Order: sequence, then C-alpha cells, then structure tokens
Amino acid sequence: MYFLYLLNLILNSIFLLLIYIIIMVSDKKEKYKCPECESESIRFKFKVKNKDENSAYANVTEEMQCSTCFMDIPANVFVINKSSNIEENKTIWHSFYKPEHIKKAAQCSKCNLYYWDIEKQLSVKNIISSDIFYQTFNSKGGGGKMICRLCDPNAFINNKQ
Repeated sequence: MYFLYLLNLILNSIFLLLIYIIIMVSDKKEKYKCPECESESIRFKFKVKNKDENSAYANVTEEMQCSTCFMDIPANVFVINKSSNIEENKTIWHSFYKPEHIKKAAQCSKCNLYYWDIEKQLSVKNIISSDIFYQTFNSKGGGGKMICRLCDPNAFINNKQ
C-alpha cells in the first residue's frame, strides 16, 4: 500500500514536471508575423551590420526573409512577443523601415522588379536561388546595370538552381 502511494506520488511529480517543461518550451518559441503580408513563416533569418549610423537600419542586427512575400524585414518587427503586436509592427515597418528598404533594394534595370518580386516569381517556377542578378560593366568606370534571372535566364544556365 505504501509502495503504491509512493509510486503514485512519483508519477504525479513526473507528470507535473513534463507539463512545466512543455509550457516553458512553448513560451520560448518565437512567433512570427510578417508586417508586410502577415505570413507566419520565414524562409531564413540572417545577421546584418549597417555601417550607416544615420540609417533607419543602424540598430538592426538581424533580418528575416518572409516565405510568402520574400521581403527581408528587420527581426524586431517580424517577431511577435509580449511587448509587441502586429499592428504596431506594421506601423513601424511601413513608416520607418520600408521607405528606406525600397530606396536601397536590388532592382532589375530591365523589368524594374525588386528582388522580392523576382524571388516570388522564381519560386513559382521552382527556382530557389540566391543567384538572381548579374551586373553589367560600365566601361566609363561607373557601376553597371543589374539584370535579373527572369529577364535573362540564359545567363544563369551554368549556375545551379
């Protein structure tokens, strides 16, 4: 009888410990919501360093690429936690980060699409690659034009997809 009591006590303790672990693990898991399209999934996250101290991105150390709209967005407005919500993050993204992001984003000189639209169209064709542009050279010493994989797919034939 005493043995059954101890066994029951041990099993209950183990059960409570497992519940505690599950709750703690689920609280620690980051929740994502894209401030551009409200997707809850990311393709990847990556570290960044911005040398321009006057930039909106000066204090951004990590960005995430949305798996739906393909935009690279600062993690601080992509992660939803107790101190943030999607509406606040959308406001910050649209008014503070996105205007600068659009100014500096890679864009094809032929079709005028930005990298996120190009990556979206390539993914529909099952082409997932970070190699989506090549740059032409300017003989006068200036930077050349950016040409995307959609406008000149033959330029990427020897490259892996």
